[in-house]
Amino acid sequence: MPRKNTSSKRFGSRYGSKIRRNVDEAESKEEGFERVAAGVWKDKETGKKVAGGAYKLDTGAEETMKKALQVETEELEEAKEAIEDDE
Repeated sequence: MPRKNTSSKRFGSRYGSKIRRNVDEAESKEEGFERVAAGVWKDKETGKKVAGGAYKLDTGAEETMKKALQVETEELEEAKEAIEDDE
């Protein structure tokens, strides 16, 4: 699949195709943000810099944390019900 107007052409044949593809996707996809460096993103409107993933603004950590908290909450509710049943 040929890549058109890719920013990773500046790397030439270095670093491998997967890394260059990730850089291309990172520097073209994120709406409202531009990749300044690995893990550093700048809001195009306000100029505010935020931390994120190296190639994606969202690292998926928020979703993982929500799932973990949901499981923990369910376990706590089950334990509370078991204690109330024993009394």
